[in-house]
Amino acid sequence: MVGANALGLINRGFETYVAPSMGKSLDETPCESCGMCISACPTGAITENVSFKPGPVKLDTIKTIDTYGSEGFEINLHHKAGFFMRATGRESEFNKDGNISRQAKFGYQYLNDPSRIMKPLLKKNNKFEEIEFEQAYDIIVDRVKGVNPFENAFFAGARLTNEELYMIQKLARAGAKTNNVNTFHYMGRGIGYGQNSMANVPFNDIRKASRIFIMGSTLHMDHPLVNHMIFSARNRFKVPVELVTSNEDSDLNHKVDKVHGVKSYYDFIKAVNYFLLSSGLQNQMFINDRSIDFETYKSQLMEEDFDELFEKSGVCCIDELAQFAKDFNNETNAILIFSEKELSSNVCFELFNLAVITGKLGKTAQGLVSLKEKNNSQGIIDMGVCHKIAPGFQPWDDPQVVEKLKTKWKVDDIPTEIVSPYKLLINHKLKNIFIFGEDPMGCAIKPDEVKGWFEHLDFIMVQDYFMTETAKMADLIMPASLPFEIGGSFTNTQKNIQKFDKDIDSAMERTSPQQLDDLMIKFGLKNYHDLDEILWEVFTLLPQSGAGGMQKFKLHYTGHENYNRMFNHGCDIVNKRFGDEFEQNLKVRKQ
Repeated sequence: MVGANALGLINRGFETYVAPSMGKSLDETPCESCGMCISACPTGAITENVSFKPGPVKLDTIKTIDTYGSEGFEINLHHKAGFFMRATGRESEFNKDGNISRQAKFGYQYLNDPSRIMKPLLKKNNKFEEIEFEQAYDIIVDRVKGVNPFENAFFAGARLTNEELYMIQKLARAGAKTNNVNTFHYMGRGIGYGQNSMANVPFNDIRKASRIFIMGSTLHMDHPLVNHMIFSARNRFKVPVELVTSNEDSDLNHKVDKVHGVKSYYDFIKAVNYFLLSSGLQNQMFINDRSIDFETYKSQLMEEDFDELFEKSGVCCIDELAQFAKDFNNETNAILIFSEKELSSNVCFELFNLAVITGKLGKTAQGLVSLKEKNNSQGIIDMGVCHKIAPGFQPWDDPQVVEKLKTKWKVDDIPTEIVSPYKLLINHKLKNIFIFGEDPMGCAIKPDEVKGWFEHLDFIMVQDYFMTETAKMADLIMPASLPFEIGGSFTNTQKNIQKFDKDIDSAMERTSPQQLDDLMIKFGLKNYHDLDEILWEVFTLLPQSGAGGMQKFKLHYTGHENYNRMFNHGCDIVNKRFGDEFEQNLKVRKQ
């Protein structure tokens, strides 16, 4: 299933043993540290390397959803009296085999960290002191009301539940009267990630593909269970797998049937689209029935220089590019799988265009599989945590959408200005920012630049589990709840809403949703009785689907590459912590 070929069978006398392949040490093999050998070992001889191994203790089980990846795979967390000792996969709709990713399998240790923040912390004389929640609320309200609404900004992370995300953008727009709503996770990266999950191939249909194309080089590390699905299809059902990568030394090279080396994903896919259209190879029947703005897209693309696109793409020859285009177009069940982490939003637009041009979008076992970076990256988009969009991915500049929100929220006015909070932040136009579930300082690719933004602010509030690098710069820190302490829902990368229950009581006096509820009351807004009421309100705001007919797909022309990734780890301390600790453990093992 993994396709790593790290372990093999060795005969010694009359018995057969499992050992690193080719007689090498495990470090010398293509081992991906996925943990599947532990899951597969029938005797329990291979076990997780932990600091101590408890005896036969009966553990309690929390049924929840993996918060590292975006696939929505369901997992079990096993604990005794709140001390977590193990994580396992659970068979479910999106995880038929009940597997578990390396991140979820080995990344539960942060749940046992005694340094978790449990009460509001206010900075006084460069030191943090515990204060009561009511005092913290008053500080937040005073700060918001003490400046022009345009000088406040609210940021929410992809770790949070749909309910929390929705409440944060509502608090900003209806309470603080600012449309400065955003997320560091996607900040400055364009709007192209908004639609790339539309009409995706369900994970369980990957095995039905006749050919699989992977775009990127780290899918096996960032999305290991989808990697397992791909190579299970290859090794069990003989499905050819091709890789398009800009990394000459990708660890995926040895696992696939064919490698297409490129320098620019953007120019490569754009050149493929150009080739198909200029050669008249598009699926015109599908385009006529299911697409919007095709002629506009085609005319704009045809104005570009194909030779320049080909040259910038870095592919070895035009014949290879043409063959790729024909293979994807002609293959009955071609699936292209990619990770947002490695591609710009404009590449995502062009991949979506490719799937429409070839008539593969929304069909059984053909089209796209988009893999977002965090468990609720899609929820950020769907809940309207962006200055350009309202809940339901509706345009914020649509007067009917604004009127519908005003009616639902029972407010006389909400801000309609659309100005990038990113530009306001980097140009020092903001005075107060409120950050929920993100660590931009700790995850920044250019930390000095981010630090410069924050040093010009008058007030910073952070809500998180631990004392992050961003929290250290804050004036006020609010404690954050773990998902299984509050319940709620996530939206996975394929736009499936997954509800999960509260499993254990929080030791915090006020949970994250309760804090948001309390603040809404302070700003004169109606509070909620439970989380189901919040989700139902979201549903009532969604755009009405047309009666009858099929969904139509809009093509977007992109004029340039816009890769502008500013934060690693999904801008989340949990992902960063696991990544750093895992890398360190691997280095220690090799030493």
